[in-house]
Amino acid sequence: MELYWVILIVFTASLVKGITGFGFALVSLPPLLIWYSPTELIPVLIFCNLAASVIIILQKKEKKLVNKQFRSLIIYGAIFTITGVLTLNYISENILIRIMSIFFILLSVLSLLGIKYSVKLHPIAYKIAGAFLGFLTGCISISGPPLALFLNSANVDNQEFREIFSWFSIVTSIVALFGYYFSGILTFQTFKMSALFLPILFVGSFIGKRINHRLPIPVFKKSILLITLASSLFLLIK
Repeated sequence: MELYWVILIVFTASLVKGITGFGFALVSLPPLLIWYSPTELIPVLIFCNLAASVIIILQKKEKKLVNKQFRSLIIYGAIFTITGVLTLNYISENILIRIMSIFFILLSVLSLLGIKYSVKLHPIAYKIAGAFLGFLTGCISISGPPLALFLNSANVDNQEFREIFSWFSIVTSIVALFGYYFSGILTFQTFKMSALFLPILFVGSFIGKRINHRLPIPVFKKSILLITLASSLFLLIK
C-alpha cells in the first residue's frame, strides 16, 4: 500500500513538472515526508529534477532565452546552494519539517490569492535572488515557487520561463549533489529510490506535455496549490 501511494504522489508531481516546467519537489516532498526523512528524500528529488530539466533544455530553441542578468542569477544560485547543503546536514529534521510546512503554506496562500506584480529590477536583485534560491535548493530542494514569482516580476515570456527554470535546476542540482556526496548524505539508498522515481517521472512528464494544451493551466495550478496546502497543514500538525 505504501508503494502504491508513493508511485501516485510521484506521478502527480511529474504531471505538474510536465505541464508547468517546475513543481516536482513542491508537490511530492510534503506527502512523501510521511514515509521518508528529509535527508533521505531531498537528494532523490534533486536528482529527479536534474534529469527532467536536462530533457527540457535539449529541446530545440528558436532564439537565445537566457540573458546576462539571468545567467548571474543562475551562477549565484550555484554558489549558495552549497550553504543550503551544509544547513541540511546539521539542522534538526523536526525543525526543518516545520520550516518547510510554514513556507509551503505561505506560498500556497499567496499563489491562491493570485498575487501578481511586475517591476523594473536592478541587476543586483538577480544576484540576491539567485543566492536566496540557491540556499533553498540545497536546504529543502524547493526553489520553484519563489523563482516563479521572481520571473513573473521580471516579465519573462513562457519560453524564457521554462528555459531559465531548467538551467537553474541543472546548475544548482549538480552543485547540491556534489555537496551531498562529500557530506555523506548521498548514499546507495539515494540511487535506489531514484531508480524507482525516474521512470515514473519520465512517464508523468510525457503525459503532462500532451495535456498542456488541453487542460486550462490556471485550473490545474489552483488544484495543485490546494493539494500542497492541505499536505503542508497536515505536516505542520502531525
